[in-house]
Amino acid sequence: MTATEQKDTSRATIRIEWWPTVAFFVGLVLLYIGERAIGDPARVRLGVDVAAGLAMAAGLVGRARSLTQARDPNHRRAESWILIAMVLVLAGLGLYFLFALGREWLRSSLGKAFDRTDGVAAVLWPALVLLGALPLVAMQRALSAMTDGHGHAEHIEIRRVSYSAHSGATVGLVLIFCFAINYVAGELNKKVDLARFRSTRPSPATIKVVQNLNKPIRAVIFLPSANEVREQIEPYFKDLSQQSGRFTYEVVDHALSPQKARDLSATGNGLIVLGVPDEKNPTQMSQREILHVGTTLETAASALQTFDGDVQKRLLLLTRPGRIAYFTVGHGERGMDRFTLDLTKEDLRAPMSLLQQILQGQGYEVRSLGVGQGLANKVPGDAGIVFIAGPTERFLAEEVNALRSYLEGGGHIFLMFDPMAEGPAADLQPLLQAVGVKFHATLLCNDENYWPRTHQKSDFANIAAVSFSSHASMTTLSRASGRVALVLPRSGWFERDGTTPPGVQLDFTIRSMPKTWEDANHNFTFDKEEKQQVFDLAVAAHKSVGDAKDKKEMRLAALGSVDAMSDLVLGHRPNLVLALDTIKWLMGDEAIAAEVAQEQDLPIVHTRAEDKAWFYLTVFLMPTLILFGGLFYIRRVRRRRAS
Repeated sequence: MTATEQKDTSRATIRIEWWPTVAFFVGLVLLYIGERAIGDPARVRLGVDVAAGLAMAAGLVGRARSLTQARDPNHRRAESWILIAMVLVLAGLGLYFLFALGREWLRSSLGKAFDRTDGVAAVLWPALVLLGALPLVAMQRALSAMTDGHGHAEHIEIRRVSYSAHSGATVGLVLIFCFAINYVAGELNKKVDLARFRSTRPSPATIKVVQNLNKPIRAVIFLPSANEVREQIEPYFKDLSQQSGRFTYEVVDHALSPQKARDLSATGNGLIVLGVPDEKNPTQMSQREILHVGTTLETAASALQTFDGDVQKRLLLLTRPGRIAYFTVGHGERGMDRFTLDLTKEDLRAPMSLLQQILQGQGYEVRSLGVGQGLANKVPGDAGIVFIAGPTERFLAEEVNALRSYLEGGGHIFLMFDPMAEGPAADLQPLLQAVGVKFHATLLCNDENYWPRTHQKSDFANIAAVSFSSHASMTTLSRASGRVALVLPRSGWFERDGTTPPGVQLDFTIRSMPKTWEDANHNFTFDKEEKQQVFDLAVAAHKSVGDAKDKKEMRLAALGSVDAMSDLVLGHRPNLVLALDTIKWLMGDEAIAAEVAQEQDLPIVHTRAEDKAWFYLTVFLMPTLILFGGLFYIRRVRRRRAS
């Protein structure tokens, strides 16, 4: 045999042992089972721990033996690295057992420094285990890949082993960093909500409802202790309880509190009972509302999407019961059916179903009011608000007199006009005269700031408004004046009608954008004889009536566009906020006016110039950029291949 053949044979006899690593990890798994899974009885636990120690000791001895027998320098370096990784794991386990078994001795020895040292040890020992175990696995895997399948290797690629060790250490450091961030966040009790919709967090409107509670409210949440739905909703009620001492909550398990469940008529977990505690027996509730959520995220998904609104609705039902909203009928007003494109219907105008849902969500009972319900005589005494939603047919004089008497007697009216219906607008003028206002049933247009619904010239009548007064009915919008846009399709306008009556406080709350004009001939084109200016689109007026013993306040809100409150645009958040804040002001609830939780897509308001810019950008600019970018890339590739 030649010297070269002897050298090749010696190189081919490098033995890579894998059993020490397997024994070491078997011991590690047994140790975990003994400490975490078994616990008691102590005799069994001790036996498993001893077996784990023997397995790990065997692995350590086997690895040390491989190191002493290694003749190749690279093999010795690899074996020494693996041995160091094992020692790191054992150091971490030693630290764990030191504080687990010698806790009392360490407490007496370290004194006040024990708590801090114990915290450091609780973080350090798992870090050492990770920084030893992960590189150990990676290096053993790299060495095994260099063998011929029978444990023999011709040579050791030390760079490959080093790279594997670094990779394992990197993964370990990343895990340690994640655990550290989680630990710090848990200790600081700080949460970051990255959800797009936060319906399981109290909205400003719900917070204000709780801050202005007129009676104690208690919430009882029936959910088990370890539950994913509970994790979602318990912080919601915790936040509310911090807003007012009149709001309290508790979480109970239905199976563990059967008597409380029977008292509150709770049939199982997954329910939330909101109620007013009984003055004589605080454990009972004189009034209560039940909200169903479910016990799993799958069953609770739909309820959690509207959770804030549902809770707010029930709070209002408990604290402000018996409120009734009347909608006048019989004069071509907008209907309450959901908006559907049905060409067989006689009335294709956008209905008011969303406004009705908003009222019901605020605790109102919605009823109709027409001649059949006594409107020709008087408005019912239980009326909280009367809505007049864009009538297109004439009113009887008796009906108008009844509405005016109701208003001047301390009533609340929300009047929405259709500028295409001049007759009803003239009939309802006495209501506006009571507060010194006149309505002009003339269509307004703007060809620069509008809502492009059909991309026809008629879209110029879908005007936008960004200027709002500081009136209480504009509580939310006034904070964003100039930054959000109301959409007012087909709107008329208001102006003062002589001198304001004594005692009436009048405010024009919404103003159009500049370059808006009256389109008298309905051609949606600005003609020379027409004038561009700023128009008042809404008005709010109130006046105190009655004596000191029976003091009331008449309140009137008038809007020049009934479509602004219709299903056509009420999904647009500024319009929704306008509806909510106006209703709350009319009922004297302006203290709880605020933005509500909203999960609907919003229409985008563009100017005419912006529409042109988007058109040219998408039709010409982007395809041109893609074309030239592709040509540049192909040319570059061809040059590279040629070189």
